[in-house]
Amino acid sequence: MSDSKNKQRSLAFSASGEPRFWWHRLLGSDYLPPIYALLSENEWQLMRDWFAETSRENLVGECAVLLMSFLQGFVMGNIVRRIVQLGTHSGYSALLLGFYLREMGARHALFTLEIGESLCEYTRNWLGRAGLMEVVHVEHRSSVDPSSGTLACEYLGGAPELVFIDSSHEYGATREELDYWYPELAPSGLIVLHDTSEFAVSFDVTRKGGVKRALDEWRAQNPGVESFSFNRDVRSTNTPLSVGKDFCGFGLIYKPLIKPLVN
Repeated sequence: MSDSKNKQRSLAFSASGEPRFWWHRLLGSDYLPPIYALLSENEWQLMRDWFAETSRENLVGECAVLLMSFLQGFVMGNIVRRIVQLGTHSGYSALLLGFYLREMGARHALFTLEIGESLCEYTRNWLGRAGLMEVVHVEHRSSVDPSSGTLACEYLGGAPELVFIDSSHEYGATREELDYWYPELAPSGLIVLHDTSEFAVSFDVTRKGGVKRALDEWRAQNPGVESFSFNRDVRSTNTPLSVGKDFCGFGLIYKPLIKPLVN
């Protein structure tokens, strides 16, 4: 692919005034991020069509370039082939992760859970158009249903190496998800949570503290577990961020090979 065509993929978004494309309007972002550079022409065209339709249907809610870039690097750099995603929404990360996993030659590699039946069907339709049905499975089920972990392990062929939490953003539900999925995670595996900042607390419709409070409390109750919360104190989109641009923040929880001792 020529450099000019590469650049056009990003410029199409930078010219848009839609809030969802805020990253592409940042100073210095006039290049093609790797999350899109890897895609074939057909895959890229499908993503363009997906963006256009989800804008028309008001189904915007995907994570941005920043977190997706981290996920791509972690998955492809570590040859991660068993992923559980909590919160499918309209399919952005399921599609992109599916493309990366297919590039890696993986099958039955992403098990994604969503409680909205219509969103499940919507995502399945796009996965079918992308030819990813042998790579990604969309399960219409609560992320903490007693059978969810078993179903995920059966589909993936083992314990998940990565659990990506981007679901309700509610404090109570996120606490349940952490308590449920940490034991299901493979040793040396990683949990990634989106929206862990002070700013993202407002996404919690129950007004109980959101993902930030859930992660803070879980970390306090599990002091022997290595974890990190990026941009946790960012309070607004106007906060000057010299390096980390994601004002929504994200959290990481690493499960060690050997169970840590807790005093």
